[in-house]
Amino acid sequence: MRWLQLSIKAPPEYVEPLTHLFTTHGEGPAAVEQPGGYNPDEGESADPIEWVTIRGWLPLDPTTESRKTAIDVGVRLIRYLVDLPEVEELEVSDDEWRNQKFESIRVGKNLVIVPRSAEFTSRPSDVVIELEPGLAFGTGHHPTTLMCLEEIEQVVKPGDRFLDVGCGSGVLSIAALALGASHAVGLDIENDAITSSKANLEEAGFTDRSLILTGSIPHEEVPDGRFDVVGANIAANVLIMLAEPLIASVSDSGVIITSGVLETRLDDVVAAFEAAGGEVQSTRKIEDWTATRIARARTDGSK
Repeated sequence: MRWLQLSIKAPPEYVEPLTHLFTTHGEGPAAVEQPGGYNPDEGESADPIEWVTIRGWLPLDPTTESRKTAIDVGVRLIRYLVDLPEVEELEVSDDEWRNQKFESIRVGKNLVIVPRSAEFTSRPSDVVIELEPGLAFGTGHHPTTLMCLEEIEQVVKPGDRFLDVGCGSGVLSIAALALGASHAVGLDIENDAITSSKANLEEAGFTDRSLILTGSIPHEEVPDGRFDVVGANIAANVLIMLAEPLIASVSDSGVIITSGVLETRLDDVVAAFEAAGGEVQSTRKIEDWTATRIARARTDGSK
């Protein structure tokens, strides 16, 4: 089968509406590619005003033109707010779609996300994660994934149990396992994400220490109170809806890492978690995106 790849470059503040547009009318999640070329170890960070690339894929079938039209209408509306370039089109095969390429990226102190086919010389301290995103893009180039990975590197301890709600490519679970977690469970409602996560975890050698499930929480195979670290890189509305089961999933001494939330929605998400019995430990942001650490609130008044 062949596909039509659509791509457009845009300022970071327009990533969310364009990603929603490409995902709604495309096949599977849209990809967001942020330029690399910076080293967090040296105190460098991504240029907050550098444009990013959004990609989506349409099946070449009788629905192609109607999908393209819907996307074109949305892009034209956004052009009233910002001068965007034309949408670029490229026909690709199944193999080309499943094997999208991306640049290596350093995350935090030691994590490195590397395309499986790339040549890479690691440092002695590097924790290298080889990854091909496949159908569910998630490589650390987007600020939300980047912040999740940085938080995971800081909080995961050897022997921890990790839960990833909305696992996408499986990169968060792979990172947690590479950093010493004993077991990881990933959930996603998208079949493409399930396929991609299972394949990436198998290639990373973590099949025996991981479980990928279809669906969300609560889930009969996801026991309450069992996870030391929970990652949830998903939209604000979904986080608000899942606040109670996410709080229920984490152990008394564990932590939830939320991301995928624009700064304008952060107060709503925090309010939902606090109402569910959570307590914010820290919040940070890159561009307009935020990541938050949340734990179960202490009932004895201690910190």
